[in-house]
Amino acid sequence: MQVNTLIDKARGFVNSAFYPLSLALMALLTWMFENPFIYLFVAVYCLLGLLPLLCKDGRGYIPFLLFSFIMPNTGISFTTYPPYLCFVMSVFLISVIAFIIIRKVAFRKGDLLIYACLLFLSFFISYIYNSAVTGVGDSNGILYILGFFILIIVYSLLSTILGTGESFNYLSKTIALFSFAILVEIFIFSVRNGFEIAPHDFTLGWSYTSQTASTLLCLSLPFYGVLVYQKKFIWGIGELFVIAGIILLSTDSGLLCLLLGIIPLILLSFRSYGKFYPYFSLVSIATIGIVFCILLALNTTFNQRVITAIQSLALFNEPAEWRNLLFSEAITDFKSNPYIGTSISSFSNINGTLTLSSNTILSTLVMGGSVGLGFYFLFEVIVYYRCLIKKTADKWFFLMFLLSIELIGLIDNTIYNLSILFFFLIVNACYQRSNREEDVIVHSSFYDNFRKE
Repeated sequence: MQVNTLIDKARGFVNSAFYPLSLALMALLTWMFENPFIYLFVAVYCLLGLLPLLCKDGRGYIPFLLFSFIMPNTGISFTTYPPYLCFVMSVFLISVIAFIIIRKVAFRKGDLLIYACLLFLSFFISYIYNSAVTGVGDSNGILYILGFFILIIVYSLLSTILGTGESFNYLSKTIALFSFAILVEIFIFSVRNGFEIAPHDFTLGWSYTSQTASTLLCLSLPFYGVLVYQKKFIWGIGELFVIAGIILLSTDSGLLCLLLGIIPLILLSFRSYGKFYPYFSLVSIATIGIVFCILLALNTTFNQRVITAIQSLALFNEPAEWRNLLFSEAITDFKSNPYIGTSISSFSNINGTLTLSSNTILSTLVMGGSVGLGFYFLFEVIVYYRCLIKKTADKWFFLMFLLSIELIGLIDNTIYNLSILFFFLIVNACYQRSNREEDVIVHSSFYDNFRKE
């Protein structure tokens, strides 16, 4: 009896907000400290990652995956990958495999699995063909493709273990805590650098440019909207801090996402508040608008960043020279092989990193050519179709999440940045599996009538 009570308490802990909060704390401590202390925090983190084995569904693996990404405080590349992250991912795989065996879970392919595999295949074929033509096999390219494939596997595993219960609300709380952990890291960096807006030397280790951190903060906003819609007011305060973080980073894509998305997000978030809906919406829009105008008037750096962000929408007259150069090189690469592109190797750097073209469509054309672009559009159609056919109030927030990715993808790297792809696939797996109808519907009305007789 005591064992059953302990198991029930463990399940309650995993299903509560305290479980992702505990993982967030361990991830932050790992980021803040140096060797050998980090291995103590990683050990606790991995022990916590075994608790979902006691649960009836695999929602506990969502925070375990998400918070593992923000652990490293040194730059991540294909040649400098922290060993403890390999250990964390090994624990995840072992734990998930054990969960599947213990619960005897049947394989459930995610709705995007086939289409993600087709996209992956176009990139892989392009890499093989171009390597054969040039006689050079780029290690960064093949490692990127391997990473892409591993993330697809992780997506299929999540789609299998999540079950059909409510997991999107749990995901929303987890992402809110995830974004807040990123904010803490940004705050620590800002303290060390005098709270400078848009510093050029920004690095958190796992985010060696401000774009990745800003993108993740922007993509977290719709999930705060989910919680505010459910009248959980405290999360709205956290949302204000996220907006402040986006302003502090002041990336072109982040500011554009904020400028174009904040009003629709406010209107969606308060639409469940009945007669108070127009008042809350008006006050929120006015407050953010006033703060924004004051910043534009008093801070010349922020003013210039906003103007540059708006100018960046002129894709064929890009004001930023570095982005204009990336666009030109991508178009040149595509023209040299319009059918299957020049492969991911075209983006490879000697330091083990990849510099993509800062535009999702152009990156697709380089990595997979016209064939890859066709599979990408098919992938997009399925994503939006699955979003809109789902009968849930959350679909409008999920649609905002997808539209934010599209907007950011005009002038920055989104789903082809492996960290953003990681985030994207986790969110999609949760949305598609949450509140899903059972594959086999059992009608019990006959038996009910039989019992009455």
